[in-house]
Amino acid sequence: MTSLAELRAIEQERVAAERAAVVAEADARRRAIEEAEAKAKAEAEAKVAAERAEAIRIAKEREDAERAARMHVEAAEAAERARLQAALEQERMVQEIELRRAEVAKKRPTWMVAVTIGAVLAAGALTWFGFERYRESQQAQVAEAEAKRAKAAAEKDAEESRAAMEQMERDLAALDKKVAAGIDQVVAATTAAERQAAKENLERLRREQAELQARRDAAKRAEDLRKRREIIIISDECKKNSLAKGCM
Repeated sequence: MTSLAELRAIEQERVAAERAAVVAEADARRRAIEEAEAKAKAEAEAKVAAERAEAIRIAKEREDAERAARMHVEAAEAAERARLQAALEQERMVQEIELRRAEVAKKRPTWMVAVTIGAVLAAGALTWFGFERYRESQQAQVAEAEAKRAKAAAEKDAEESRAAMEQMERDLAALDKKVAAGIDQVVAATTAAERQAAKENLERLRREQAELQARRDAAKRAEDLRKRREIIIISDECKKNSLAKGCM
């Protein structure tokens, strides 16, 4: 059986444990309260610091904006003053020039005025004469260039016409041989069918020959007409001296 002393000791241990638990719980509660208070204090201080920083930033932005606006106004005023000063200076210079011109006109003799007018008229006449000569030179150059282009085109047409004529002559010579061969075929035919086929072939060759001769004759007439209408380019040397070499 457990003795009374042992029971008392167990009770004391239980009471001591309960007391320790109560003390620990009280300490924990106190620490929690202290930590919450510290956290709230820190958050309040951080909020105050953030608000202070935001207020400082807004004040700085406002100050910068006011400074920029003030500088803009000052620059505009300086530019306007400079413009007015330049305008006044320009007006003063114009007035001085007009006064000097009036003084010179009063002091200038009549003969100098006449000489000046004459020089101006002479310069105008020379300018007009030079312009006319330049215009005539340009027209002459344009006409010469046109004549050269026309001559080149005529030479090209003549070359093409000669080539076409030569080709038609060659084709006619070939057709002449074919016609002669066609006549020989008609003569050499032994049956009515062969003779009819040879005659039809000969007629076809003669039609081709007649058509080609007609085109050749038309080309010759066109070439003769072109030669009669051929553009003759007269050089400057021949214009000055018709008896010069190559001008006859």
